[in-house]
Amino acid sequence: MQYLTLGQKLRLKRKELDLTLKDIAGETISPATLSLVERDLQVPSEDLLRYLAEQLQTPYSYFKETPEETLGRRAKTLLAESEALLHRKRYSMATRFAEEIMNDAKELRLHHYIAQSALLLSRIALTQEEYHRANEYLFEAQSAAHMSGHHEWLPSIYFQFAQVSFRQSFYAQALDYLKQADHATQEAMDDELSRKILSLLSQSYHKMGKYDLALDYAEKATSLVSRMNNLEAYAESLIMLGATYREQEQYDKALELFQEAMRISRQLETQHELSEAERNLAELYVKTGDHGQANLHFELAIEQKQKLGDASLLPTMLDHVEALLEAGEVLKAQSRLQDALRNLDIPSAEVDRARALALSYQISCFLGDEAAGRQALEESLTLARSHSVETRTPDILVKLGRICAKAGDQNMATQLFGEALAGYESLGVILRTNAKNA
Repeated sequence: MQYLTLGQKLRLKRKELDLTLKDIAGETISPATLSLVERDLQVPSEDLLRYLAEQLQTPYSYFKETPEETLGRRAKTLLAESEALLHRKRYSMATRFAEEIMNDAKELRLHHYIAQSALLLSRIALTQEEYHRANEYLFEAQSAAHMSGHHEWLPSIYFQFAQVSFRQSFYAQALDYLKQADHATQEAMDDELSRKILSLLSQSYHKMGKYDLALDYAEKATSLVSRMNNLEAYAESLIMLGATYREQEQYDKALELFQEAMRISRQLETQHELSEAERNLAELYVKTGDHGQANLHFELAIEQKQKLGDASLLPTMLDHVEALLEAGEVLKAQSRLQDALRNLDIPSAEVDRARALALSYQISCFLGDEAAGRQALEESLTLARSHSVETRTPDILVKLGRICAKAGDQNMATQLFGEALAGYESLGVILRTNAKNA
């Protein structure tokens, strides 16, 4: 947007009304002086500016407002609208509004608005799994925050860097960013941001198989949330803590936490947390071998996620397929897989598509028709090996290897585990316990 000077505003309004300099000047000011004002060669007094505003039938505030104030007013409106559009998943329009403010802020060299808009743009890119773009915006936000002296924004920026790294399976890098977020400011950090940092620390250590550290940070997050009077966040923390206890095979503690999270979620009518508690409870019953309860809670979780249009619907359906196969319910697994395949038109579902096709192969093998599933397996492997996020490829290969092992295809399973191991080594990624023991 072209920001106008005071003189340009006066001249444009006069032209809109088809008035001459003499028409506006009247007896108050000479046309020559008015011409100097319109060319920004003379600054009018406040009384004169009020007179000109009246003559031009325009609010005085319009002429008084500086370009910086105009941008501030527009930024407040457009960034709020962009945030709302992000929540409604209208990413293109959200990006357009935020980019408009960032470009205008660059034109006026207003670094605090550059930082704000770039941080929002990185969140939009992250939501769409555009990790490179998300990082580019974050580097802009980081630089602008330093230039504007708004160092209090750095923890949020580093936290978002950590989210981008975590989504790409760079867990050690995510931990580095989270530590930077923790030390980025000497001021008291916002409780909600502290909770998010503690939660992501716990999840990162969980992914790396360091369950003691994961448990420590999960307990810290839960303790913090219990003092925040935020029951929704408290339920979320209980689920995270329960998941860590489940991986440590402390099933009674995990069950207690999941049930408490469900009680709070029902009380608050927060369907997302309730669906996550149901899913985690189902996974707990899979581990304890209670297939009936696992099936029940998977059904409830999937029903809730379908109503919400939840992004984790497809992975949950595939988890259910695997649970049914483990219980020997092959036909039910086939039916659930068909439901899942109908949801595979989601743009960023490469990993889920590869997994679904591999499960289709497993089911074909169980039904005695390996040849029918071979094409699905080949397509699955092609997707896995050409995944757009290279760091996730070994993880996908481990999942597919396990499915092949369960299908009785030990040769393919061994091949995939070997590929995954080589992938981890080439990336320098810390090997997870599940990859080592795969």
